[in-house]
Amino acid sequence: MHIGIFMHTNYFEDFFVKGLGINEREYVESYHNDFSFDYARLLREHGITTTIYNFTKTGDKARTYQHKVVDCTVKFIPIGTLYRMYDRIPYATRTPVLKFISQYASTIQPDLARILQDDGIDVIYAQEYASGRFERLAGVAKSLGIPIVAAYHGGSIPKFLMPIKKRTLSQAAYLTTLNEDEHRSMLASLPHMKDRIRIIPNFVNQSIFHREDREEARRALDLDPGSRYIITVGRLDEYQKAHSLLVEAVKSLHDFPELKVLIAGSGPDEQELRKRISDAGLEDKIILLGSVRDKNQLRHYYNASELFVLPSRYEGLPLVLLEAGACGLPAAAFNVMGVRGMIRDGENGLLAENLDPLRLADSLRKLLSSPELRAKMGDRALEIVRTQYSEEVIGAKLKALFTDSIGGGDAVNFKPAVLTGNK
Repeated sequence: MHIGIFMHTNYFEDFFVKGLGINEREYVESYHNDFSFDYARLLREHGITTTIYNFTKTGDKARTYQHKVVDCTVKFIPIGTLYRMYDRIPYATRTPVLKFISQYASTIQPDLARILQDDGIDVIYAQEYASGRFERLAGVAKSLGIPIVAAYHGGSIPKFLMPIKKRTLSQAAYLTTLNEDEHRSMLASLPHMKDRIRIIPNFVNQSIFHREDREEARRALDLDPGSRYIITVGRLDEYQKAHSLLVEAVKSLHDFPELKVLIAGSGPDEQELRKRISDAGLEDKIILLGSVRDKNQLRHYYNASELFVLPSRYEGLPLVLLEAGACGLPAAAFNVMGVRGMIRDGENGLLAENLDPLRLADSLRKLLSSPELRAKMGDRALEIVRTQYSEEVIGAKLKALFTDSIGGGDAVNFKPAVLTGNK
């Protein structure tokens, strides 16, 4: 079986080059810090081949590589002429409507169906079913007579798009969500698909993320042994990740003068965040690490810290919470979609209400003040990861999902009608 994984980003340069500072060569040779590579690695262990597709502004011919770390296929497909014209429009992605159109237009590539057919793709996996890209991919899948799996990774469908989405999502072999909130929402919107909407959460690689001695981790990172550390990891995107709320929370933690807050990640709002930190007079307390691409180094940062904090306004199912839990860290976060359910308040962490920075500060204060509470919640976080979010558990679910999509299992035998006779 060969799965074609499509990212929801408009084109490679927009997200990876501008947003993360990663060029094409780095992406192929060393970068592997997103879900697509985790899926590719896990599916390979179950005998399933994957190709990760990215649209690109560079070049006029498709380019194929073998990823040096994950050993999956990576393909860059030049965007079509229509999108090059659309992208010149000022603010072409600033509103939900224009963003949807942009995602749709970026996938209008006249050779896309032929490329997928030549690559021998059996199933299309579309990262975000809220994205306008899904509509184009669903049409291509239908023309080729192959199934498409529509996934949720944190992007919910705006209400005004739901009439369109109800028609196109009905073509999907399966819809997968990461959390119960989104699962309930999609069941309510698409009741006729109740047997084809599944919760498949993220998973964590416990061979990389695991507990290690805190002092050894700090020495490996050359951190000050006299300081106390907490950490958050995520893209510097204020709209979702809300690092400004963390800055406000830290301002009130005067009773912990030795506290240092580590923020790992890069993104479009980095300069704005630096200014917020400076204006708050917290340059010596909040440390921006930049993007930590080495996962072994990231494990050291988790283990060097006493707890994990996540100030996000919403999430799909944050992998960083699983990584932190695999390292035995309790967590503090807001009670928002994609987080509640993962953090069980009072069990493996604490939830703050109403996106209130002072309430988040109270949660941090409670954890920082009690080594016993941190140890108890950290142990529980590790247990939850091991039993519910392991590669073995989620890998079996993914294999069954894709097998059923092509009619190889006992569930849905979904093989759309061939409209063009291509296959």
